[in-house]
Amino acid sequence: MKFNWGTGIILVYAIFATVMVSAVIRSRKYDPGLMQKDYYNLDLNYQERLVKKQNTASLDSLPVIHFDVATRTVQVLFPASMPAPSGTAKCYRSATIQEDFTTDIQNTRALSIPATTLTPGRWHIELDWESNGKGYFYENTFIVPNA
Repeated sequence: MKFNWGTGIILVYAIFATVMVSAVIRSRKYDPGLMQKDYYNLDLNYQERLVKKQNTASLDSLPVIHFDVATRTVQVLFPASMPAPSGTAKCYRSATIQEDFTTDIQNTRALSIPATTLTPGRWHIELDWESNGKGYFYENTFIVPNA
């Protein structure tokens, strides 16, 4: 077989096509793991969340989020001036979506979330609660250290 320009061009296109097909196959196996599965609904309800954030900003003091190393719990303390709140606390990691979970806030000023099964690293927490018929939203991060 004689190697000429035609053969070289065919080889270049064949190699290019093989690389592209293999790149597509490999990329389809990768799950990007979106931070929020319901991002479309969050976008539609953006104004409602914005009002809740403004309500939170107008509070005398913001909720305090603290990781207690001794008891391996995440402590969430709501402002003392506010009647007992009720709502949800969502904890998630940017790295994976498999470990995300939601906890109910049930008429308590101090929420304790056990962290014994949480993977060490950076976690995000979103507090969405209501008190006196007014909605509030607060988000922050906390670090779970190695045991």
